[in-house]
Amino acid sequence: MIREGTLLSKEAGLHTIFQGEEHNYVHCVIADKIDSDRQFECRILDETDIPIAIGEPIALEVLKVVTERQSGVVRFDCHLIHTP
Repeated sequence: MIREGTLLSKEAGLHTIFQGEEHNYVHCVIADKIDSDRQFECRILDETDIPIAIGEPIALEVLKVVTERQSGVVRFDCHLIHTP
């Protein structure tokens, strides 16, 4: 699945365990391309920072969708799609 939108915030230089291995990641909040009122949280895995500024378009390949049952928050674990 591909998610596209506008980058609203990012926090670089984070670390997590994903599928049993340690990965660098960037935590982001993105406004959906179709409905900008709809926002989603994501972790962009295997990146220490991304070359995309706040307010710029971004495209991500979703690897895993995680729903936190207590809060109802949905988070996407993704890879950045590098466009030429």
